[in-house]
Amino acid sequence: MHRILILIFLFFYSFGFSQEDFKKYREDQIYFSLYYNSLGSELDNFKENKFSSSFNIGFFRDIPISKSGKFALGLGVGFGTNSLNNNMKLSSNNQSLYELLSNRDAPTKNTFTFSEIQFPLEIRWRNSSPSNYKFWRIYAGLKYSKVIQSAFKHDSSQEKYKSTNLPINLDQLGFTLNIGYNTWNIGLYKSLRPFFNKNIQSLPQELEQFKVGLIFYIL
Repeated sequence: MHRILILIFLFFYSFGFSQEDFKKYREDQIYFSLYYNSLGSELDNFKENKFSSSFNIGFFRDIPISKSGKFALGLGVGFGTNSLNNNMKLSSNNQSLYELLSNRDAPTKNTFTFSEIQFPLEIRWRNSSPSNYKFWRIYAGLKYSKVIQSAFKHDSSQEKYKSTNLPINLDQLGFTLNIGYNTWNIGLYKSLRPFFNKNIQSLPQELEQFKVGLIFYIL
């Protein structure tokens, strides 16, 4: 929790600096993104199916660090929702137990969902200017996310149930890279921590989030 409070403090503290303080322009932005969401394939017999998605929306405060304004730090806050469809079935009685379903046992639904508050930090480069709104950008950084809600839904001919408060890692951290021109940007996210809580040894630690998709910025 203390990390969240520190990030919130830094975010709002940056608003105390006006445009005149830096004598440079900013690229303060609202962003939203849509990603294909994956947990990788390091676990034997683990398979993903259907479309797993991640939708994110938030705001970036831009802090120039060069006289031209082409280099900057980006400090943001946002909200994300995620779904993951795969063949990993958590037990309805004990969430630390799981099985990997075969193709012939494919259920109607077998989905992990979770929501998170996000705090991204980026090092930003762009060949822009105060009068040029169409430019190339490369933004790289880290994103810390605090999971605030999670659920697992299973629906098959044998049983149907929903579990909440899953044993996933509540403190997610990952590397981000956003590259693009003008409106269209490709976004990548690679988790640096396991998806499941590392203190629960019965759950696989090989699974880590990887996302690829589109991110849009609105000035």
